[in-house]
Order: sequence, then structure tokens, then C-alpha cells
Amino acid sequence: MISPSSPPPLPASKTVSTVLGPVPLHTIGLTDAHNHVWINPPAGVAPGAPVLNDYGASLRELLLFHQAGGRALLDFQPYGCGRDARLLRQLARESGVHLITCTGFHLRKYYPPESPLWELSTEAASELFIREITLGTEETLSERDPAPVQAGFIKAACEATLEASPRHLFEAAACAARQTGAMVAVHTEKGASAEQIVDFFHRQGLPPTRLMLCHIDKRPDPLLHQELARAGVLLEYDTFFRPQYHPEERLWPLLEAMGKADLCGSIALATDLADLSMWASTGKGPGLASLPLIIRAHLLERGFNPAEVQAMLGENVLQRLAG
Repeated sequence: MISPSSPPPLPASKTVSTVLGPVPLHTIGLTDAHNHVWINPPAGVAPGAPVLNDYGASLRELLLFHQAGGRALLDFQPYGCGRDARLLRQLARESGVHLITCTGFHLRKYYPPESPLWELSTEAASELFIREITLGTEETLSERDPAPVQAGFIKAACEATLEASPRHLFEAAACAARQTGAMVAVHTEKGASAEQIVDFFHRQGLPPTRLMLCHIDKRPDPLLHQELARAGVLLEYDTFFRPQYHPEERLWPLLEAMGKADLCGSIALATDLADLSMWASTGKGPGLASLPLIIRAHLLERGFNPAEVQAMLGENVLQRLAG
């Protein structure tokens, strides 16, 4: 870890595209880099898909997050598999939390068999992603909403391997990112294919500085993480409250190794609690507020200085979102 210091001020002129419109980057604060606050799966989705469709519970959880010091959250549910940007906008207004929604695509299992997304051409999919970023999400545009909600980033979901993933949709995500300047956040299956994903986007003309690799802490190889970070990739960690991934033996030592390598500027922290049982308002889980309350405290206890903590708990991902 570096010596304690005050973090440099964030650029006052840059903005982040939230569900309530653009917000100055420097005014936002602590941000959960990967989560879900509303998922209402469409009919036909296979059993087992996450469900978060209790508006009152979502609002209570966001209010707890805000009361604890949380100020923003990236919602990772894209169009066609349970997103409702209209409700995200309402939740943001009532909770005071800046919500940033995404365009792009999730794993195929989260869509009904008849979903048209998988039959789109690369060009048509790219046009969809660009439209959701520049004009508004499909559900707000279709209702001629006077203030359509714009997506703030592009999600691309990698299956067990990159080869098993929809190449045309990955190409569409790269094209949309090139044209809009949006960040691409890639769902990985326990960090698999990380190197191939970065190489794919590089060959598509998108540098590593425009990428965030999600759930990469499930593959806790410090040398790999340091290589990716030095190449410019933002690494998202979120297994703090998932005992099956042994965070005390894997995630926390990984974080400390990255800190010693002076690479805290390449990490974005999250909790990814897409399960009501893991929310404080509905179950016995840590809840969204665990990021500002528990994780922040543990970082400071383990020797990370305030500037590093501030970077990992918001600044790094916000800077990528702002371009």
C-alpha cells in the first residue's frame, strides 16, 4: 500500500449517465460496482433465475445503503431478462441512490427460448446497444417517455468459455463501445477466459482501459491480476460474503497483494447480492449496506489508506463510466 494521502479531486467536467440523467462525476461518492436491485424474469425463463421483484424490499435495501454512506450502484440486469428501467428510475428518486443501468446481454439461460436477441445480426444488436446508451432504454422509448432512461455501460456475458459465447453479440458490444465511448463490463464464469476476452476486445479496436472484468476474484491468481491491471483492465471483486469462495483465504490476500503492487487503482469492489436472502431488509444477509459499513472498515483495518479505499469503493469505476 502507498503512504496515506488525500486522493486527487475528480474532474469536475465529467459526468456519469444515471437513470435520472447525467450526474457530475466528482459529486457521487461510494459506489457498488456490481449489483442487482430489480429482476423480474420474463415468462419462459428456466427455473432458478434470480428474482428481485418486490419493490418495497428493493427500496428498503437501497435506503439502508444510502444511510450507511452508499451513493451509487451499477445495476447489471440488461434488457430482455428482467430489467425495468422505469422502476430503477423510481427507486433512485425515492432512495437518493444514483443507479446506473446497462445495455448489452446476460447469459443465455436468463432469457426465454423465444427471445429475439440471439437472432439479431451483429449490426442490429450494435444498433440496439447504441440506442439504449444514446437515446434511451427500450422500455422507456417504447412508451414515448418524456425523459427516457439511458444506459450507462454495456454488459457482455461470457459463458464457460469465450468460444461458447455469442461472438456476434461480443462484436456488437465492441462496436457500440467504440461508437459511444461506453465501458464494457464482462461477466466471467469464475474468471475463465479472462486473457482471451481482453485479447478479443483489443482485436476489435477496444483497449483494455475500456474494460471491466467481473467476478475475476473467483480466480485469485495475483500474477494474472497484476498483468491484467498493468495492461489497463479494471478488475471487479465481489465474493466478500460468499463462503464457498473462501474470501478470507483467497479474496483478502489477493487484495493485499494488489495493494503491495500499488495496483489499487485497477480494482472496483462490489457485493453482487442478487438474492433476497442476502439482503438485510428481507433476510439475514449482509445487505447492500455491507459495502460502506463492513468492507470499508475491513480495508482500513488491513492497512489500506483512505485514498486507496476511496479509489476501490467508487472512484475507479466512476472514472471508467465517465470515459
